[in-house]
Amino acid sequence: MCRKEDNAMLGRVSSLFWCIWHNRNDKIWNDNVQSPSQVGRMAFAVWNEWFTVHQLRRQNFVPIEDPRPIRWEKPGVGWIKCNVDVARSSITSMGLCFRDTNEQFVADLTQWQQPVYSIVEGETWALLHTMKEAIHRGIERVQFESDSKLLVDAIHLRRPDNSEFNLIVNNIILFMSSYVNFEVKFIRRQANSVAHTLARAANSWASFHRFEIIPLCIEHLIVNEMH
Repeated sequence: MCRKEDNAMLGRVSSLFWCIWHNRNDKIWNDNVQSPSQVGRMAFAVWNEWFTVHQLRRQNFVPIEDPRPIRWEKPGVGWIKCNVDVARSSITSMGLCFRDTNEQFVADLTQWQQPVYSIVEGETWALLHTMKEAIHRGIERVQFESDSKLLVDAIHLRRPDNSEFNLIVNNIILFMSSYVNFEVKFIRRQANSVAHTLARAANSWASFHRFEIIPLCIEHLIVNEMH
């Protein structure tokens, strides 16, 4: 038990040192500095992400490398595909993109908020909000794609856990039980470039922004992914 506690303390201290170093570099290169409380919250998020991943690995939860193609694929007839991704800096931001079976753009959304989630919690938060957006738009047959294998497997395996990550996962599962034509699939990062680019650009717009036409930052990506 002492060894586990020592490892946990070492992880917390290492996370704090890394965040202090990151804040220093951000000040030097970008003239952007966070308050001590923001650095502390970021350190907690980094530690929580490491702890969550470590616990899941101990349960043999890390899958083998997925052999599927790395190119984006259009959804089946009658379905809408929605890709979602997250970016993290001094904020947590997300981007999502709906496209139809003809590979045509349907809608986009970006959102960002000040609290810094861990990556795995951010991916989970983003997917939950993406499902809410699909419901808002009245889209009932949706294939959601995320490049977080950890998240996708957590949804399908439904392991009990009291972490913040799993609490959000349970909300996603609840949505899927009410909307039986919601599917969640894993996609490689290379095939998720549209959502990834939107997430990174999210702070260029208001904290919540819907797009009914293709944003310029992803137009070339969507054209390139048309078969």
